[in-house]
Amino acid sequence: MIAKNEEQISLIDETVNAFDSDINNVEPKDGIDIIDKWLDRLDEAGDDATDEIADTLEELRAELDPEENEGQPDAQTIAEILEDLISQTQSVMKSPEATAEQTELSQLVATLENIHRQLTA
Repeated sequence: MIAKNEEQISLIDETVNAFDSDINNVEPKDGIDIIDKWLDRLDEAGDDATDEIADTLEELRAELDPEENEGQPDAQTIAEILEDLISQTQSVMKSPEATAEQTELSQLVATLENIHRQLTA
């Protein structure tokens, strides 16, 4: 698990602030930018527990990338990827190493669930 530090908390806050509202106001590029930051962070400080999350983020990034999806992300595919990401984040959250990040990770999961609800509504 990533060690708690200000950069990580800042990235969680940035993610929550960017996506904890109506996703219709968010461009795919915004999602790609946040995903790239997460991938960089996981590459720097992640471990075996976060490798699966990184793989799922890569999958989500590809679905949002207009060069890979003909400019039309598929909401159902994104919803399915988000389900995986929510589950993986919850698993990491339950690990002893994540104790210090419980509040931040809970906020992140709530944001992912909010996006998922909007996509499946």
